[in-house]
Amino acid sequence: MQVTPAILPITFNEITDKLAKLEYASSLVQIDLCDGEFGMLTTWLPVGDEHLPNDYEYEFDIMMNDWKTYTKRAIDLGSARIVAHVDHFSEADANDLIDILEHTGIALGVSVSNTVPVEDHINFIKFFEERYQNVFVQVMGIRNIGAQGQPFDETVLARIEEIKSWCPNLHIQVDGAMNNITAEKVKDAGADTVISGSYIFGAENSAKALATLEEI
Repeated sequence: MQVTPAILPITFNEITDKLAKLEYASSLVQIDLCDGEFGMLTTWLPVGDEHLPNDYEYEFDIMMNDWKTYTKRAIDLGSARIVAHVDHFSEADANDLIDILEHTGIALGVSVSNTVPVEDHINFIKFFEERYQNVFVQVMGIRNIGAQGQPFDETVLARIEEIKSWCPNLHIQVDGAMNNITAEKVKDAGADTVISGSYIFGAENSAKALATLEEI
């Protein structure tokens, strides 16, 4: 299975420390940005003068009320992929996001909380697919976004199956509570990639934990 390690950084140095633990076992890493309001925790937030190591590609998961500012800062940091949480997006917000990403070549992940009806999620997906050239889906394996170590939300399995039935060719990744047991469940439901933080970085050997998930 495809696996992306996730870093929920309280400080910028935590990013480089955890990258070192990976020992280059993954080429792509997700970095979570949370404001403590939309996302439960308050993480490190870029101010514009940071430089990330060039050895990895980065996906930024932006759980922010001020998503426009931090989408632009993620672009400045060289992001290859951006996950947008569109729970409360208006059509104008969606079009603004497309305008920000246009001509960047960045892949756009469309995500919502599990409290949002799956039909609404599918409508968001179709909206972006019609207007943007590189779209994937992120579903949440947890109920409360922006915090690691939460229990797995079993309702996501039906969400994955429903999205897959409507959008069979769309890449689906699952973020939250992903370990060797839950990753197998979401794969069976139709997911393509898991995003894992605590399971990988909480292990004594992060590269080995990553390999365990990849073997599923």
